[in-house]
Amino acid sequence: MTVIDNNDVILEEDNNDNEPLVFDIPEDERRITFDNPSRAIKDLYSDYKAGELDVRPYFQRGYVWDKSKASRLIESILLGVPIPVIYTAEEDDGTQSVIDGQQRLISIFSFKDGYFQDKHEKFALSGLKVLTGLNRKSFKELDKITQRKVDSYLIPFIRIKKDSDINVRFEVFERLNTGAVKLNDQELRNCIYRGKYNDLLIELAENKEYQTLLKSPAMSIRMIDRELLLRFFAFYNNSYLKYKAPMRQFLNQEMHNNQNLNEEKAKELREVFKKSVDLTRSVFGDNAFRRFVVGEESDSNGKWENTKINKGLFDIVMWGFTMYQKNEIIPHLDSIREELLHLMTAVKKFEDSLKSSTDKPENVQYRFEKWLESLRKIVDYSKSQTRNYSHDEKKQLFDTDSTCKICGQKIRVLDDSEVDHIEFYWRGGETKLSNARLVHRYCNRQRGGRD
Repeated sequence: MTVIDNNDVILEEDNNDNEPLVFDIPEDERRITFDNPSRAIKDLYSDYKAGELDVRPYFQRGYVWDKSKASRLIESILLGVPIPVIYTAEEDDGTQSVIDGQQRLISIFSFKDGYFQDKHEKFALSGLKVLTGLNRKSFKELDKITQRKVDSYLIPFIRIKKDSDINVRFEVFERLNTGAVKLNDQELRNCIYRGKYNDLLIELAENKEYQTLLKSPAMSIRMIDRELLLRFFAFYNNSYLKYKAPMRQFLNQEMHNNQNLNEEKAKELREVFKKSVDLTRSVFGDNAFRRFVVGEESDSNGKWENTKINKGLFDIVMWGFTMYQKNEIIPHLDSIREELLHLMTAVKKFEDSLKSSTDKPENVQYRFEKWLESLRKIVDYSKSQTRNYSHDEKKQLFDTDSTCKICGQKIRVLDDSEVDHIEFYWRGGETKLSNARLVHRYCNRQRGGRD
């Protein structure tokens, strides 16, 4: 599955070889408790006005019914026709959030109020086919007997209680999510796990530097930018060593554990987020979270996948910078950038871990450990003799002559080039321009060792 926005930027989705997602829930915790009372519209309306029944729990999409459809619902109520069950979830504070039946309840409550809040217009009945004499009448214009028919109408309810397992609740919510445009996982979390943590995700997702890195404003529409942030914080708070598949459950648990985080923790998360975003932009710029694909036999030139954000890269890049202070990273910007390019193009296991089954625990752990190992080597690296040529030295060679010294073709993109020691480093060859040659990454991979 891929998510495509209006700028043709794609979020590479995990593909666990088409395996079905199974929640890892202990057998004694696989429970869901509920009751199914029928409740009068008058009582529901009273709870709604008192804030005890939330019919608009941060839903991604608003009220979409038109006046005619809402009017026919009211007509059905007055005729005594049964309407579908309303599902709610009990929150920790005892209030209830509607998880299925939002459009029906908003229509009923709008009729009681006499106007549609979303549409900013009066709600008078229209288009009735049976009770035609009620067309053009609002609730207040009905006679008392007809008003009582509306108020006393019993709506069937199923209320999922708060002691139900959170992941089972999530699964039930998803099964009820049958709209024309189904909610994705983060939109469901946005509904279920309301609180200060969710508010923080909303706040930070609007950060301009962060949005610049994503280069995809439309990701906000389906909350993809928030889910990426949630992944970042989940690995920061729990470490990759505690990750267990599926990712959906890992992120659900993170939202549940921190649903009402305190201000001290929120401040910590704001600071670590800002540091990681700043360093990511300094090191990777416009290519942050994108894979570099090496050339092939028919065309030695490699390229950046600028239209794809890779979740695996997002995870390790953002998380890796949480391990260091800015002053430890800034002196090594070129080396860090080159190292990630090297891993993506020269280390097959690392490359494979970014391409499929990215959320499998073994791939997640390998990526994090490999990147952490690389950062440690770079940051703790001896200053006496460097093995790597700097970015400026590579650019100088590229600007002088961008011909690959192996295949003889022009190297089109600076990032597709590597600086190779003419006399092997391990044989005493020095890291200086007189001992350097510019080559394609692909050609350098293909040539293997030299005698």
